[in-house]
Amino acid sequence: MSLNRPDVRVFGQVRLGEPDGVVRLAATLPDDAASVDGHTLEIEFQGFYIDVEPFLELAAQLMRPGDSGHLDHFDDEHGVLTRYDLRPGAHEGKSHRYDDILEHTKNEGNR
Repeated sequence: MSLNRPDVRVFGQVRLGEPDGVVRLAATLPDDAASVDGHTLEIEFQGFYIDVEPFLELAAQLMRPGDSGHLDHFDDEHGVLTRYDLRPGAHEGKSHRYDDILEHTKNEGNR
């Protein structure tokens, strides 16, 4: 844990057919992390901890065919990015270490 800067960053966007669902979903996040605009929820958070499970579970319940969303969870303390793809009834997370993501750019001056 860093004493000078946040260890976790979360970014994402969800589009639901029901605006009431967007408001319910925003309520699972810290107040300053969610921005609601009609059918769209924008997510931007920096801090030392956030539990994304309640958000992921409710998103799976609320989403209907045609809805879309994703959530990117950056764990800067451990150097891991997890991308959650959201869909009706479920979500799928794939994690990658920062070093693995940047590996293919080493010959382009990224060392």
